[in-house]
Amino acid sequence: MKRICFVGASTTEGMGDETGQGWPGRLIAPERERLVPYNLGVRGQLLAEINMRAVSECRARILHPSLGGIVFCSGMNDIARHNGIPRTPKRRVLETFEAILTGLAEVAPVVSVGPLPVYAPKMPYHSVVTGLDLDFRNDDIEEMDDAYGAICRDLGIPYLPVFGDLLNSDVYTRSLEQGDGLHPGGAGYQLVAEKIAAWPAWTQLISQAE
Repeated sequence: MKRICFVGASTTEGMGDETGQGWPGRLIAPERERLVPYNLGVRGQLLAEINMRAVSECRARILHPSLGGIVFCSGMNDIARHNGIPRTPKRRVLETFEAILTGLAEVAPVVSVGPLPVYAPKMPYHSVVTGLDLDFRNDDIEEMDDAYGAICRDLGIPYLPVFGDLLNSDVYTRSLEQGDGLHPGGAGYQLVAEKIAAWPAWTQLISQAE
């Protein structure tokens, strides 16, 4: 069976989903008979922290490139503002984003999903992991979404931008509003899963080693 690793932070982990599945669990559910999923999302992590573990964690689970695939979705924590200043300078964010994808591509075929929007009226978000009040701003997320997509194009890695569609979705907005403003509930994660499931790059990723 093919092994699929999902790499990221809290929105990959599925924080806020009352069922605990997140979008990876919901995405993989119809494919359980032929895919083995590994959710490697760790809440609160910056890209530099993810970069320290991503390759080794995926390599421990995927023994050969033809036997696995990787879905990467992260980068919001770095651009959250604390006291008005982004936690990580933009240049370093983009360098680390590229480094993660370059490293993961050596382990198995990789695709990347863009960052998710937030519900602005509930910002700032108090992180119990860091103890900080973090101001996630949709303008910042949209700017980085474009930059992440450009990096993926340069690397030849499929990239799925979901920010705009989710920002304009009543279902997703309501799911954020009912939660903490940063992490959607099950209905929001289900919408993300449906968008990825309809993505040709995902279909190709999970069919390469059948």
